Amino acid sequence: MGITVTADFVRALNATVRSVYDDAFASASGVWQEIATVMPSTQSEEPYAWIGEIPTMREFLDERTIKALKEYGFTIRNKTWEATIGVKREALEDEQTGQLRARVMGLAEAASAHYDELLFNLIASGGSANCYDGTPFYGNSHPGGGDNLTDLPFSASALKTVLAAMQRQVTPSTGEPMNVRPSHLLVPPELEFTALEVLNSALNPDSSGGQNRVNALHGRLKVVVSARLASSSEWHVLDCTHAVKPFIVQQRVAAELSELTENSESGFMRDEFLYGVRSRDNAGFGLWQYAYCSTGDAS
Repeated sequence: MGITVTADFVRALNATVRSVYDDAFASASGVWQEIATVMPSTQSEEPYAWIGEIPTMREFLDERTIKALKEYGFTIRNKTWEATIGVKREALEDEQTGQLRARVMGLAEAASAHYDELLFNLIASGGSANCYDGTPFYGNSHPGGGDNLTDLPFSASALKTVLAAMQRQVTPSTGEPMNVRPSHLLVPPELEFTALEVLNSALNPDSSGGQNRVNALHGRLKVVVSARLASSSEWHVLDCTHAVKPFIVQQRVAAELSELTENSESGFMRDEFLYGVRSRDNAGFGLWQYAYCSTGDAS
């Protein structure tokens, strides 16, 4: 019989579309939600001069020692992004709202995937793009002699080496341990099952250490797999237990849905309703001490 597309119908439809979008976005899984800190933004760009200054407690003798901002830092500039779908009026008149629902859910998934894209483009640049201390995020020349880059192929013994190195990281200004607690292992699909064997096997998976011995790495880290990693051999150990994680997703305007419907130019001139997602955001590096990368390409 069909539907008459009235103003009341459009208002009800838009409310349903927003609900579908919100539910789909909330249920969409993304790596960014696990390994990045979401930072709100109130302007076109945000300075992070504070990020390298980690305070430590001291005895209160005469007066407080105020930790000034370091001379180094960085800025994350927001960019604007969008994704839009068009729905012909005839499709609504012919009760094809199920197709609209599926397309809106696809918009929500694309919005969540957008943050993963920002994050992994950032990770891919980690060997060359500078972090807060003016050196590449992944490198062996951080001030104070710190490093978080190796070329060890992934194995149980290589993972133990990286874990020990991370837990030895200290605050550059005081030399105090940073209480690094590695929590996640990020790998490409090619290393997924090897990583699961190393971290989920009850017995030692490394034959060089005796396979009948208890696996000390059992349950030590959460394995996160992403095909967005550029190399099939790289692997990353991350500490995501602190307020500031290794990576930052900055949101000026979180991905939100809007519509141009019956009374818009599109609705009148082209007999088409538009639904779109828009965001203003970007990604940047957090503390390099909370991340360790291996290219995995040692000969």
